[in-house]
Amino acid sequence: MLQRILSNIRFARPVRAGVLCAAIFTLFLGTGWIAAEGQPNADVPAGAQSSNAGGLLDRLLFKKKATAKRGRLFIASDRATLRLSTGRETFVLPSKASDHLGTVSEDEEDRKASREDEKRIENNTMTPLNNALPFKEGGKLSSAFFVDSGQDNLTWLSTEDGVNFAEESGGSFLNNCRGKKVVLFVHGCCVSFKEMEGQARDMEAGLRQSMGDDVVLLAYDWATPAWLYPGSLKNMETTQIRFVHFMENLRRRLPPGQLSVVMHSLGGNLMVRYLTGPQFKATYEGGKVFDTLIFSRPDMSMESFRPHMAEVAATAERSIVLAAENDVNINLSGFVRSLGGMTRGSYRLGQMHNARELSPQLSVIDVGALNLGHKIPNTLVGNLIGKH
Repeated sequence: MLQRILSNIRFARPVRAGVLCAAIFTLFLGTGWIAAEGQPNADVPAGAQSSNAGGLLDRLLFKKKATAKRGRLFIASDRATLRLSTGRETFVLPSKASDHLGTVSEDEEDRKASREDEKRIENNTMTPLNNALPFKEGGKLSSAFFVDSGQDNLTWLSTEDGVNFAEESGGSFLNNCRGKKVVLFVHGCCVSFKEMEGQARDMEAGLRQSMGDDVVLLAYDWATPAWLYPGSLKNMETTQIRFVHFMENLRRRLPPGQLSVVMHSLGGNLMVRYLTGPQFKATYEGGKVFDTLIFSRPDMSMESFRPHMAEVAATAERSIVLAAENDVNINLSGFVRSLGGMTRGSYRLGQMHNARELSPQLSVIDVGALNLGHKIPNTLVGNLIGKH
């Protein structure tokens, strides 16, 4: 009932001020957004509907295999400050110039130099942090927060257990991608580094249930402040330039069709702005750059996305929107934007009654029956990518 009210109601003007205060208070506290982050995968019941399939989605999409072993999770972080604690002392891991994935050159000497440079970088950065630091307690992440350094560098990390982290390079990541599917995860708003890492781990579990060891997950951590939706909106603008630089390097170094991208909630805005921006258009030569694009519960303006729908869909073999009517977070996002009589921006792509208008150009799946709130349906995501 609450979802229906938030999705459709328009208050009279005298009541709007009080409701606005309550809604903004909810946003600032992160209620709903925080509750959706970093949670374990839920069992996925059958019954989700696809608007372009006209009925029940194939139950095989929700079939779970035995629990897969954990793999190596790669993270490209835009948080300029990562603090690693040894138990007695805290060390700051700065972002490094080694965040790049290498440049593409037609000159063989340049390519050779680039490979040698990547090898040198890898040798300098692949030492696990718990071995590089002076105490035996290990290099464990104690905190990570966003400070705009004014540079385009990202910090590359990897972890196998979510506790101990190794400093990485882009070249090392590419070496792990050979012969495998690559999935880039772009998280949503209001999450800390650890919450982002928890989301990525849950997604990796869903991917490995479907593809085993034949997949590598890379999480792009765009440094949202926990508990603060307006702060996430602000940081999204700041990180966009670095995300564009990151994506240009990534797609040039991977063969067409090897990369899939899963964007959750507010994170989809980064990708759409990249695909419709001048840098991508200047280098895009047509064809399918991506295997699958998945917009998971997108907190995006329907009005802003609709004019670019065709050009976004043209870049991938499949483009899929996972939407629902009972997603309180998405409904609240649209409701707040509707206050004051404004309608632009209040129609959110993650609401099923809006998303179904994108079919058949994009595949639209109603995940409301899963009753996951604003969480990512990771088992479904893994099967959608793995069965393609």
